[in-house]
Amino acid sequence: MSVSSTLSGFSDNLFPNATAARSVPAGCSVISSDNTSFVPWDHPDTMVSHEAEDMTLRIKCAVILPLLFLIGGPGNVINMAVFYKQGLRERVNLCLFALSLADWLYLLQAIFYFGDQIPLLLTTGGRYGVMTITMTNYNLVGLFGFTWVSQVISAIIASERCLCVLSPLSSQRLIKTRTMAVVLSSVFVVIVGLYFVVAARYRLGCVYDPGSGKSLVAAVDSEFYTQHSALINYLDGFLFGAGIPVLVMVVVTTTTTITATKIRQAARWRAESSASDAVRTISPRDVALTKMLIGTSLLFMVCVFPIALFRCVCLFLPEINPGRRHQNLYFTCLWILDVLTYTNSTFNIFVYYTMGSRFRRTFWELFRRQKTKKAPSLPTIDLEISK
Repeated sequence: MSVSSTLSGFSDNLFPNATAARSVPAGCSVISSDNTSFVPWDHPDTMVSHEAEDMTLRIKCAVILPLLFLIGGPGNVINMAVFYKQGLRERVNLCLFALSLADWLYLLQAIFYFGDQIPLLLTTGGRYGVMTITMTNYNLVGLFGFTWVSQVISAIIASERCLCVLSPLSSQRLIKTRTMAVVLSSVFVVIVGLYFVVAARYRLGCVYDPGSGKSLVAAVDSEFYTQHSALINYLDGFLFGAGIPVLVMVVVTTTTTITATKIRQAARWRAESSASDAVRTISPRDVALTKMLIGTSLLFMVCVFPIALFRCVCLFLPEINPGRRHQNLYFTCLWILDVLTYTNSTFNIFVYYTMGSRFRRTFWELFRRQKTKKAPSLPTIDLEISK
């Protein structure tokens, strides 16, 4: 999700009296002074109507996102608790803990930002609520950067597992847990920090459309953007738009394919009672863990591949972009693809539980421990027998 995907440029008619007055309200920017021009969301050649785009947004925000958050919110907290109990001194536990943290923060940010759609649907039917406007104008949209943190960490996990399978001894010697902790911390800081720069592109404010005579709350370019437009366009359009999704997709696909091939070879050689040194260096525990992580990689590829493909299409077809002829198509596709990012951040817990025997054991240990803590203790009564 780029920052432009959170702001479609079309919004509520919060100033209905402006229609009759046909005057520009104080503090409003004018969209266009030419009444023959078409605003992007009402272009005559658009492939998707604004009504269809708006309905897609509302279904995503008011139905699908809350449902997935009810699963993914607690699910990622449980993931973090399990991997913390297993020990963050183990490199793979540290990586999976960081992935769950990034997914949880992303879902939390999304429910705060888009959750305004739920009461608005039941009341005014508007598009931007107080929380959305506040988070946009105070640059908190930068927290959406956690979705790219999640993608990069997924690529790191797939690469780490591939190295462990190809050369277990070298991986232990070259990649220390402390080194991985520094790498993961840097990913959080750098990616989210850069996305805060991108998020400063827009502010939600009053704009006036002379063609309809209406005043709207819509996304307008910030003063920061006018001063640093080249940098922000590069970060938003290339790095976050296509660069990171495409790169991590290539890395995860390549490393997962190599890892899966190596695991199949190991299983076949064991069945044939091979004494290969390569086989002996892959422990059964590592094989089980690797299969579980291959499962998470497959979920990642299914969810991220359509996003990476769409980003590449937008680079080569500029009319499918915000502010252009097919803006409604652009945002309709993004709202649908957002569901895939929520799915990727939600369902890892089921992969871990289904394919990870150690995860299952720790999971139930946590719940048994909590049950034991909550069990009331019976009061003891000391009886003194007098003779």
